[in-house]
Amino acid sequence: MALLTALTLLAAGLAQAPAVGQTSALMINTFERPASQSAYTRAAWATDGWNADWDEGMSNRTWIDGVNFHHNGTKSLRVFYPKGQIGPANSGAQAPFKLTKAREYYVSQWVRFSSDFSWGTTQYAGKVGVGLAGGLSCSGGQPCNGYNGFTSRLIWRSSGQAAIYYYSLNHNGEYGDYVNLTNSSGTVFKWPRGSWVNVIQRFRVNTVTNGEANPDGQIQVWFNGVSAANISGLRFVKNSDQVDKAYFSSFAGGATAEFAPANDSWIWYDDLKVSTQASDICELNSSC
Repeated sequence: MALLTALTLLAAGLAQAPAVGQTSALMINTFERPASQSAYTRAAWATDGWNADWDEGMSNRTWIDGVNFHHNGTKSLRVFYPKGQIGPANSGAQAPFKLTKAREYYVSQWVRFSSDFSWGTTQYAGKVGVGLAGGLSCSGGQPCNGYNGFTSRLIWRSSGQAAIYYYSLNHNGEYGDYVNLTNSSGTVFKWPRGSWVNVIQRFRVNTVTNGEANPDGQIQVWFNGVSAANISGLRFVKNSDQVDKAYFSSFAGGATAEFAPANDSWIWYDDLKVSTQASDICELNSSC
């Protein structure tokens, strides 16, 4: 299926053109500046314009790879998911990179799982790459009350099934909700081992009327240009919180050791783009 064009998105009412004189909030990281074979620390991210107040794993589980795999250019970011380890303290990496506050954002990234990537031991789940968040970033089994923010992140599931995992006022049970990424026939997309895949998320925060959340929040996902999820009627906030973080949140788990990789595993990331405008995401309009 051909990649959706920005004009198609506009015609469907799923994106807005910038107003006259308005510029998009665009951030790009191609991982080309840092020295190859060095850790990509939080300070190094900041040198490239990506600022966060804290991180986990950036100093000891990331590596600028100018040796093995890259989508474009000569380098990419490699993140390590050690055998037997779960959670962001011991697996993968996390950092809430600051964004200009806006109701709607797109995030696009290229992702490559190692050829023998382990989905887990007897339970299978983990977070993938950069998601979007706002306010106090409700997650981790917290109840979302409309005043403590929201998160929306990509995950892997059993056998590498791809899904979007989000915390909203609608979420059932202790943890957030997930929706599998599927094609028009209902077949679930899987994260391929050993090859690059592009995934794009569009997130729109609901409006608020008299302190009540309107059910007009939305999440959309495209997997290699194919529409893979369109979740509407969502409620995230009762206050003025909007998207204000590009949330790099990627680790194995799950909360128990059964989710730990059975062998050392890696994911490579490249050509990361975050913007308020669809027109900045070339993967949506075949212009890359």
